[in-house]
Amino acid sequence: MALEMKVPSPGESITEVEIAQWLVEDGDYVEKDQAIAEVDSDKATLELPAEASGIVTLKAEEGDVVEVGQVVCLIDTDAEKPGGGSDDKPA
Repeated sequence: MALEMKVPSPGESITEVEIAQWLVEDGDYVEKDQAIAEVDSDKATLELPAEASGIVTLKAEEGDVVEVGQVVCLIDTDAEKPGGGSDDKPA
């Protein structure tokens, strides 16, 4: 299943933010609560934490101005963590 990560509201009256920097690359495996991006609003720079563990697919570029609530990436929560899990099946 793919989880849609949307831009959370950084505060009242803020309707858009800029993707300042992706801290992960397209196709990376991320852990829940790992910081995956920095976003700039008029008032502050905020880190965007992953809402789940899985493989990330970026839907916005650095420098893009995105609206609050817009999908900026997908996380494939069915993806296996690379580098070995609890089972020893070959990949």
